[in-house]
Amino acid sequence: MEARMMKNDLTCGVVRDLLPSYVENLLGEESREAVERHLEGCPDCMAKKEAMTAPTGAEETAEAAKEVDFLVKVKKRSAKRVVLAVVCTAAVLLLALVLKVFVIGTPLQAQSVAVLGAHDNGAQLWLALDSVNSGNAFCGWKLETVDGVTSICARDVLSSPLHHYSSKSLYVPLEGVREVWLGGTSSQGRLLWAEGTIIDKETLDLVDAKTPYCGDAPALGRIAELLQVGDRIGRYTTSLQTSERPYRWTLEFQNGETTAGTARFLGYQMLALVENLDEVCFRFPSSSGIFTAEVASNALARVTEEHNAGHGADWPVHESVKEYAESPLEYQRMVTLLEEMFLGTSGTTVTVVKP
Repeated sequence: MEARMMKNDLTCGVVRDLLPSYVENLLGEESREAVERHLEGCPDCMAKKEAMTAPTGAEETAEAAKEVDFLVKVKKRSAKRVVLAVVCTAAVLLLALVLKVFVIGTPLQAQSVAVLGAHDNGAQLWLALDSVNSGNAFCGWKLETVDGVTSICARDVLSSPLHHYSSKSLYVPLEGVREVWLGGTSSQGRLLWAEGTIIDKETLDLVDAKTPYCGDAPALGRIAELLQVGDRIGRYTTSLQTSERPYRWTLEFQNGETTAGTARFLGYQMLALVENLDEVCFRFPSSSGIFTAEVASNALARVTEEHNAGHGADWPVHESVKEYAESPLEYQRMVTLLEEMFLGTSGTTVTVVKP
């Protein structure tokens, strides 16, 4: 019994030799128990054992810390790449926007341009143009002529040090040209000149406003507004006779009177712009005037012949006043004829006129 106990009592040297196998759990049961009994009573060997086991835990902790640190670095790099991509995309979009609004712009549209002046000397058409919007400018002006039709084109951009001029004085050669358009011949364009005649913006608006039916009160009100009847003569009320022929449009003015020339100048245009209108009546407190389509047609035919003879022109002589509203060119010619006929007349007041 004593010999067996001595055999199991290991020396420090033996235990330290066995500790690697003990730590790796490779000892048999009897040897492991002997090492453990020794460790219980030997602080030095116990410290050696703990020192042998400690590095494994420290290495695992260090490795885990390295992995966490690597993941953090990867996430930071990914976040930087995302931020950089967003910043670069925003910069590209901003640059594209700046180029679009300040350099490239949009194709000129006629409604964005004011025609301040126009003159035709036979060889070329002079135009004074400006932007309707003070914050815009035009650049890249060019003339495109196809089949006798010239289009004035440009780019509309925001005003900047690069392009800060909104006004433009332009000369358009007229040799071989039938029409001149601003901004192209599409619905966004505007006819400026045709066959030797400058076309006013008011003429285009009035031709667009014409109506086939004199019972359309809003349409007639629009025509009177474009003709500036209220500004030219005074406040008025409207009544319509549409139940039977002759169809009549009556404007009853609250006070005052106007010259016969001004009344005819306006009344004849009203007759042209309403297809089935037979008569226009201007009624004042002390006088009235009735203008018929028949009288207007005869008067315009006569003055057209006189105009052609006096100016060496070949304007068509229309049988009906209604034909003058079929195109902006013919309407503009009618306005010229009416100005020649009536706006130079004396200041006599309106009297009743019947055919």
